[in-house]
Amino acid sequence: MVGRISTFAETNYIMSIDNNVQAQEAQAQTQQASGLDAQTYGGLGGSTTSLVLTIGSQVSQLTASSESATTSLASIQETYSVLGTVSNLTTSILSNLSDDISGSGNAASTVASTASTWMAQMTSLLNTQYDGGYLFSGTATDTEPVDTTDYAPTSADTPDTSYYQGSSSGTTFYGANGFSVSTSVQADNSGLEMILRGISLVQTAASSDSSTLSTTLSQAYSLIQEGGTEVAGTQATLSANSAALTQYQSDISTQVTTLTTLSTNMDGADVATATVMVTDLQNQLEASYDTVSKLMSDSLASSLG
Repeated sequence: MVGRISTFAETNYIMSIDNNVQAQEAQAQTQQASGLDAQTYGGLGGSTTSLVLTIGSQVSQLTASSESATTSLASIQETYSVLGTVSNLTTSILSNLSDDISGSGNAASTVASTASTWMAQMTSLLNTQYDGGYLFSGTATDTEPVDTTDYAPTSADTPDTSYYQGSSSGTTFYGANGFSVSTSVQADNSGLEMILRGISLVQTAASSDSSTLSTTLSQAYSLIQEGGTEVAGTQATLSANSAALTQYQSDISTQVTTLTTLSTNMDGADVATATVMVTDLQNQLEASYDTVSKLMSDSLASSLG
């Protein structure tokens, strides 16, 4: 398996955005403090007791969301790692095919037999289970996603996902304030499909004459090479999503710490001022989420550009 996903430079940029938001907090408090004796945040009451209770509830919700994000991060990392192994296998396949195309490789029957091994390896990888479910089945995590027993595409040019048994929709992490991020890759992903289709073409090579064999192997090589490139792009997307989730957890941790401190020091506090502080924290977090979403889009566009 490949190593952990690296931390992106966008994190520092996001933190600078957060610092700017915090610098504006004092001005916002001054504007809102006047006449806010019973102003609420998410249904806060007008007394210190109800404010403390509501803050406690908010802390619990945020903590639970952060724990859920940890589970999603682990799933993303495992998916990324499996795709790394797919990429390694793809590199090996291309090397073998290059030899076969040049005439320094194996006979057609041996090539087909080797391709059957590749197909079995790919099938096993895409049927990887993690934490009680199948990684590449989308939302149908209890369904084995790939069955290549009778998989035999009839054309090198036509996509064929008949091997796929999972759902059409992927899994998504939903956090606070509308934050969401995709956390899965389905086995009918176009890059994975091209690799499987290319391998299937090689499997049929044993029935080809010498002139057809070279053409078939060349078509398979192009398909598998393009599929490998797309898998690398999918990994880039997973990296961006992982970075976004990591930043989300960092923002949640900051808010939980501040809310907990606010609740601890509530005795004798000005409820109106405390309410404004909580409202500002909410605005700060929402701004951070907006920034994360934009950076995710920019990062993906840059990776695939």
